[in-house]
Amino acid sequence: MHFLPRRRALIVVPVLILIIFAIALFPLKRSYVFYDNRTEKLAGYLPLEETDFQIKYIHSIHLSEVLESYKVLPDNRLKLVELEYEDFNIGMPSNAGEGETFVEKDGKYFIKNMKRELADFRLLVGDVDAGLYFLTGEKEFDLKKNLERGKSYTFRVQRLSAFQQLKGVKLNEQ
Repeated sequence: MHFLPRRRALIVVPVLILIIFAIALFPLKRSYVFYDNRTEKLAGYLPLEETDFQIKYIHSIHLSEVLESYKVLPDNRLKLVELEYEDFNIGMPSNAGEGETFVEKDGKYFIKNMKRELADFRLLVGDVDAGLYFLTGEKEFDLKKNLERGKSYTFRVQRLSAFQQLKGVKLNEQ
C-alpha cells in the first residue's frame, strides 16, 4: 500500500516538468523584437502594450528629424501610416502616393493616410552621433543605447515565449 504515493510521484513529477517546459517554450507575449541580421539572434525586445509606435531619427544626409508612424495589425504585420520630415533632400519623398495626402505645416512635411503594409523592416543603428528612437505610448527608447552601433537589425512584431525573453535583452526606457 505504501507504494501508491511513490507511483503517483513517478507520474505527477514528469507531467509537471512537461507542463513547465511547455509554458516556457510556448509563445505567449506579443512583443516588438529586434533580430541581429548577421547572427539571426534575438538582440532586443519590448512587450507590446500599444499597437501604435514611431521610429524617430536624424536623417544621415540632411541632418534633420524624421518621424515614421506605424500601426501593428492583428496578424502582426506593420502598417506605415504617416511620415513627417523637414527636407526634400536625398532619400525623402517629394509628394504623396495614390490615396495618400501630402501636407505642409509649420515648416514640416507630412504624408498622411499611408497604407503601406510590411511583415518586417531592416534598421541600421549607425555608428554616428545622431538620434535613433523607438516611441510607443508615452515611452521613448534610445536604440543607440539599447542596440549595438554599426549593426543592422530586422524589426518585427511576434509572440515570444518566456525562454525567448530570457535569451533576449529587454529594451530600457530612456
